[in-house]
Amino acid sequence: MIRLERTGAVAHIILDNPPVNVFDARIHKQFHDTLREFYSDPFLKVGVWRSTGDKAFCAGDDIKSPRPDLSQSEIINRHFGATADQSIETYPGWERETLRLVQTKPLIAAVHGACVGQGLLYMLMMTQLRIATPAAKFGFPEITHGMGGAAGASQMAQQIPYTAAMQMVLTGELMDAEFALRNNLVNEVVASEDLLPRAVALAERIAGFPALALQVELQAYERTRHLNRDMALDVVEDMYRLQRLAFDAKPPLSK
Repeated sequence: MIRLERTGAVAHIILDNPPVNVFDARIHKQFHDTLREFYSDPFLKVGVWRSTGDKAFCAGDDIKSPRPDLSQSEIINRHFGATADQSIETYPGWERETLRLVQTKPLIAAVHGACVGQGLLYMLMMTQLRIATPAAKFGFPEITHGMGGAAGASQMAQQIPYTAAMQMVLTGELMDAEFALRNNLVNEVVASEDLLPRAVALAERIAGFPALALQVELQAYERTRHLNRDMALDVVEDMYRLQRLAFDAKPPLSK
């Protein structure tokens, strides 16, 4: 299950599905709904995503969980979003909706143990800061099951070097924390006992800043990363002016 715990302006989003914290269709929906709750709560500014247990941060999708028996046309319709069916069992379904959420608040991943497959995809696409322990392992084993696409789905070309990305997705091997740090998959590697305190310390520092500034910083990055310099400056200048209007707003002059 996924649960949301609040500590002041910091949200703890906790994946608790022992023994290895896999995702099934039900937990995908819970993750989606929990993130929406986090983003919409005006009292929360930043989140820490962590997991229970010592074996895995997230071992990805539960490949043993049943998939609906669909016809070829139903599979195509669901893949391209041409159906209104959003039952929990839909694949692709809630994981796709999660990845398309507008991220208005920063999320920090605190990773211990294996972070693979869908778990790694979520970490790459839904978190802004990542802290790991020496026991953390990262990988996309989909290729070993005859499936591909992880490099594109996770936009790895925008996050890590080409050679590192190809090594991960073409071999299916698990990479250690040192590899992850060297190739910018994570920000820091800390001792196991320091993992949660460090993630919380970062979250509390971030929570000390205005919520509007945090949201603008996230959206400015997302909106400008594919633009040239002049277009990026135009976007950021407009966003800056809107911020100043919010902070400098005064009562209208009397007639």
